[in-house]
Amino acid sequence: MPIIEETQADAVIAVDKWIKVSKQTKSLGTSASRFVDDLRNGRNSGEWASVNIEQILPYRSETPRLLQVIRAGAMFLPILLTWLALSQVIGPFALYLQNQQASANFLWFWQQNPGKSFSGLWKLSHVALTDAAVLAFLTVLVMRITWWETSRAERSELVYIDMVSALEFHFLAVRNSKA
Repeated sequence: MPIIEETQADAVIAVDKWIKVSKQTKSLGTSASRFVDDLRNGRNSGEWASVNIEQILPYRSETPRLLQVIRAGAMFLPILLTWLALSQVIGPFALYLQNQQASANFLWFWQQNPGKSFSGLWKLSHVALTDAAVLAFLTVLVMRITWWETSRAERSELVYIDMVSALEFHFLAVRNSKA
């Protein structure tokens, strides 16, 4: 098998792998689609040999959008929950101050809930535990997103470098065959 056909086959495999890894199967632009089609069919190699490959098939990395949206939304849940709980406890506390004990401690009242003044769901210990659980979830989610992005980027970079190398080697063979 001549070197140009061999390097073309390697380049096609590398480009197909890159398109799959970068999830651009259905989103290639016109020039990129024409380039890939010509490469697969062995057409116009001389013209493509002088083009900057990285402009035709730029490096793209996928991000975990759904996980990032969940993280962004959940980030404020502990604050929201705490303020909601405060709004449920402040009124009964004011009544307790007026009717029972004018010098009562708010945190004691929030935790003890004397006279079942508010729903037990809003007790300080329940709110704190729920906040801690949400924060633990967010911590794990952030670690997962970071790990996912890092491993995905490393894999994408390796596949992209392999593709660029295979294309450069192929187009070098094309240029040398013309000389």
